[in-house]
Amino acid sequence: MFQGLLKKDFLLIKNYFWLWLIAVLAIYGAGLMFATYYDAFALVFPFIFMIYLFHLVLLPMTEMVLLKAEEKGQYWLHSTAGGMRLLLSKLVVALAVFLASLVLTDVLALITLNIANVQEYIHIPGRSVPYREGFLLNGALTAGALYFTVWGLFLWTVYHSLNAYPLLKKVRWGVVIAIYVAFQWLAAKMLEIPLIEKWFASWTVRVSEPGTQAWGIGAMSFSVENGAIQIWPIIVSVLFHVGLFLAAAWLLNRKVEV
Repeated sequence: MFQGLLKKDFLLIKNYFWLWLIAVLAIYGAGLMFATYYDAFALVFPFIFMIYLFHLVLLPMTEMVLLKAEEKGQYWLHSTAGGMRLLLSKLVVALAVFLASLVLTDVLALITLNIANVQEYIHIPGRSVPYREGFLLNGALTAGALYFTVWGLFLWTVYHSLNAYPLLKKVRWGVVIAIYVAFQWLAAKMLEIPLIEKWFASWTVRVSEPGTQAWGIGAMSFSVENGAIQIWPIIVSVLFHVGLFLAAAWLLNRKVEV
């Protein structure tokens, strides 16, 4: 049954997927033409960085396209699959689209880095091609995209679940925004607690030399503070977003019409 859901969701997004890959190549081609016109190959890099940034919205947008199709067909009202399978199928398909696009962008970036005079244009401490930093960038983009996607799933199910309450139906958007803002406010307050700050700082993994390291072109760069990444915040964030996903599946299992 799950394979059938995956196939159905992929067919729904297939045409958009190919259009997106063509768009990635078109943006890269525009960068090549721009760089050729000014006879400065380094001008391709801002276009590549722009493609990377687009990935922050690619995953949640793909998810929303699939959810809109779900809205039109009201499939879950008649499906024997649970809410978890229905949502997980969409998440897996959207993630596959995202990763395929990200790999294509990585290949384009590696080609460009190997053609360009890397040390002249890119700020890289001690290496010709920043493979480790590339993995960090890919990880950060994936984490950010998943953050928006899981929140989108949860808030989408909350929004439609409010159909069952006539008094709240007309102010659903306000309720959804209030829930998100409340969660962010609570998280920010918790991070200010000294005990939590100490706990988060108790487990770190060093990924570079001490001190702040930055990679990129001018302002278009990313950095690692003090050469280390804190692990506990990552674990807590993963568990929290798994909880959001399970909550969204539970709400969907209530068979709410949208």
